[in-house]
Amino acid sequence: MSSLLQSPTCGDKYNQARVPTRKEVNPVSHRHRMVLDLHLSGHQVKEIQDLTGYAESTIYDILSQEEVVALRQQIMHVYDKEFEMLFPKVIQSIRMGLEPTKDIKDQLSAAKLWLKAHGKGGVKIEKGGDTYNLTAEDVVFQILNGNYVGPNANAK
Repeated sequence: MSSLLQSPTCGDKYNQARVPTRKEVNPVSHRHRMVLDLHLSGHQVKEIQDLTGYAESTIYDILSQEEVVALRQQIMHVYDKEFEMLFPKVIQSIRMGLEPTKDIKDQLSAAKLWLKAHGKGGVKIEKGGDTYNLTAEDVVFQILNGNYVGPNANAK
């Protein structure tokens, strides 16, 4: 109805009384949802093919359907929100792991996580044509023991 002065039309009465179709309630079938769930859980197409009996082209077709893509985006949005909610707890755990009262292995593990998260997880040192890959754990261990001299210690 567009106005209070107009009476309901036949279409309005029909839309109120009719039962919604399956596509309106759940646009993705259970079979397609299973393929999506297997895909999101990390299974390769060959594994999905073995589990469902679908052809490889059918699996790709299912995963590219508009309804399945929209559902996948909704699911990934929920995962992203959950990940964001857990982020402060992760930071707190790393902060607690770096406390000096903890075991040295716990401190090194926390330091390695922090350095990896900030893109400083490995240091390459070139010495006479050789390249040494030091992990963040090695660098932190050397710093804590007072033995770290830096990557350019022997540079002239």
